[in-house]
Amino acid sequence: MTEVELNALFNITPEREKNVYATNSLKNVEEIRRIVRIFNIADKQRQETSKSISARSLVAFKAILTSNN
Repeated sequence: MTEVELNALFNITPEREKNVYATNSLKNVEEIRRIVRIFNIADKQRQETSKSISARSLVAFKAILTSNN
């Protein structure tokens, strides 16, 4: 998800003048923490996916090599 999509999803409005998110209420702080967790989870899943794709590619490459012999 992009930052704009997350902002729309969680109804967070950045303060354009300061270019930061308002942290004047506990609700806003909690929403920002949720966004950070979502980004961390998405990054971890992306890393795990790339590893599994690499493993699949290696298996397919080995299968091609063994079938050519």
